[in-house]
Amino acid sequence: MAAIDRKLKVDPHQYGDGLGPLLAGLMKLKASHVRIAYHIEDDAHEVWVLMLGDRQDIWKRREGDILERLATVKTRIADEATRRSAAVEQKAPRPRHGGGGKGAR
Repeated sequence: MAAIDRKLKVDPHQYGDGLGPLLAGLMKLKASHVRIAYHIEDDAHEVWVLMLGDRQDIWKRREGDILERLATVKTRIADEATRRSAAVEQKAPRPRHGGGGKGAR
């Protein structure tokens, strides 16, 4: 957690390294014997920590899990954005059209 606080919150691009072909586009951070797999959403200014694991086996045994978590997070974020957009549309006042009311000619 200290590495996440000190490094990922400060500059995830500077402290992390890119991952290999299967996990291209994702980053890793080394912290002692632990490796942290993460994804950077630059436009949203967010870092998604996908998995923490022992350096001996995180890449060999967990690549599929990491990709699955990334897909799950992306889907969840898209669903939340859709819900927020729908809620905003429901709360927005509807424009009034002229005519037909009192005093109309």
